[in-house]
Amino acid sequence: MRKAMLPENRFRFTTAVLVWIPIIIVLSGCGPSGRDLSDLQWLEIQQALQDERAEVGKQRDLLEADRREFDERERSEPVLAAVISASALLICCSLPLLLVAVLLWPRKREQESQAVCEAMLDEVVTVRNLTSGDTKRISASPTPKRLATGGE
Repeated sequence: MRKAMLPENRFRFTTAVLVWIPIIIVLSGCGPSGRDLSDLQWLEIQQALQDERAEVGKQRDLLEADRREFDERERSEPVLAAVISASALLICCSLPLLLVAVLLWPRKREQESQAVCEAMLDEVVTVRNLTSGDTKRISASPTPKRLATGGE
């Protein structure tokens, strides 16, 4: 069996333990060492880390804005390209119709051009007799002659 400690021995033992434990702690290196950072250095590191996080957040926001802009461009540019190509096709298809319309549109004849045409017709219709110098007008025939007939 174990012997019970006397109160005097117990006091000595407790005092020895209380004295030796702090000495062992101090000698074992539980205190600050040269490699540990001071509070100011920790604060600087934390501030730098917060600055980097803020910069990453700003860059993420810029990237998100660029993505939204690109996404909007992807949706709107095909629509714009389709509108441009459909317009170009419509213009190309309507140009021949416009040309035909311009050519077939009735125009007012000017009086001067009408007079010139009549003068030219008079010269063609009038036959000059070169030997006598007389001019004769060819009479119009009562029935118009057909120049080209289909099957007759």
